[in-house]
Amino acid sequence: MKKNQKPYRILVVEDNASLRNGIVTTLQKEDYSVDNAEDGLKGLKKTQINSYNLLITDIKMPGMDGIQLFKKVKARFPKTDVIIITAYATVEIAVNAIKSGAEDFITKPFPLAELRTKVNLLYRRWESAQISESDGCHRIIGQSQAIRKIRGLIKKVAVTDSPVLITGQSGTGKELVARSIHDSSERANGPFVAVNCGALAETLLESELFGHEKGAFTGAVRAHAGKFEQATGGTLLLDEIGDMPQSLQVKLLRVLQNKEFQRVGGEKSIQSDFRLIAATNKDLDKMVNEELFRSDLYYRINVIPIHIPPLSERPEDIPLLIDYILAKRAEKLQRSIPKIQASVMRKLQNYSWPGNVRELENFIERALVFIEDNIFTEELFSFDEKKAADIDTIPIPARDMDEYISKIEREMIVNALKDNHGVKQRAADQLNIKPGTLYYKIEKYGIEDHEYAP
Repeated sequence: MKKNQKPYRILVVEDNASLRNGIVTTLQKEDYSVDNAEDGLKGLKKTQINSYNLLITDIKMPGMDGIQLFKKVKARFPKTDVIIITAYATVEIAVNAIKSGAEDFITKPFPLAELRTKVNLLYRRWESAQISESDGCHRIIGQSQAIRKIRGLIKKVAVTDSPVLITGQSGTGKELVARSIHDSSERANGPFVAVNCGALAETLLESELFGHEKGAFTGAVRAHAGKFEQATGGTLLLDEIGDMPQSLQVKLLRVLQNKEFQRVGGEKSIQSDFRLIAATNKDLDKMVNEELFRSDLYYRINVIPIHIPPLSERPEDIPLLIDYILAKRAEKLQRSIPKIQASVMRKLQNYSWPGNVRELENFIERALVFIEDNIFTEELFSFDEKKAADIDTIPIPARDMDEYISKIEREMIVNALKDNHGVKQRAADQLNIKPGTLYYKIEKYGIEDHEYAP
């Protein structure tokens, strides 16, 4: 293998010598290892001698056509990717091939740059799968520079016991990063304990973290080991630590300094050896300056910072994430994995995904419920309105992506206003936007008081 050659072997089967040579030359310039054959029978013989990651085959060829070749190769090597080359008259055949397991098709005549793009996309997906299987960061999907950097940080951080602070918007995968650090560390055989600091009232959060003795308060009918104890020998994730009350911040600081604490209502000192990982979607620097978060605790937890950028800043990861999510959700729903038209994939990549990976997961699962054929087409964006209204979710997107984004944004604003009983300052804080922006959008979308009034 050449020094820079990609470990992704390609077989091109095409009876037109000029086109075949053009494809081979184009892909070799991209550092792929490329073999070729002039018909289906010769192509099949090559697959019996060598293994290939991708088969690119024409449909109409003498001896054995591309469909027969593709089915024989897939039967023996189900993980081999396939791109079908077809004339306009045989597009229906190519679509049926997609339903049978081919990854993509391309219609003649086509620019070689278009084929190169399709091949590069399949290679990135394959490469991501290899990384996922070979390292401890098996759930961190993506090949963007930011995700590569995060995977590198996880490997470096895992060998230490230093506190880690993971920052990023809601839905970006902060807990996944925390779990990957734990799974890659010497504490992997110990417990991974997570607690959401923003989901519990102050007294309940204190009991959840420190535990309590029997009779410590009304309803404490038995002793309870808190998260500090449960995490002994493992990792403790304090999610949304920016929501932790300041009174508990002081107590947490003492625990981190001494690795020692007492249960609520108890007098006995308990020691716990755990590795702390904290996560937040808030700007702790700003909160420290505004004296909403203790500076001494901030410096204690922010030894190794890891920032996860929003999905809108890494659109190249979206196809890989969609492949991963589709495989998982299709298995859950006990159905085959559908294909996605290139135009649909472009729309999905161009959408901003304000809810990040979590929103993408919900979208894919919802689409799998409604899709009728085995291909994601443009019709995905125009579901029957009555069907969409039957489920308690955000409506399936219309054909116009801008319209869908507006619907999502409007619903988020209404929900935030409902959550905060119509108090716009609090709703703006929840949405992480300025109050002036919120007032503008309320007017823009014609949101009436009765839509969110208590």
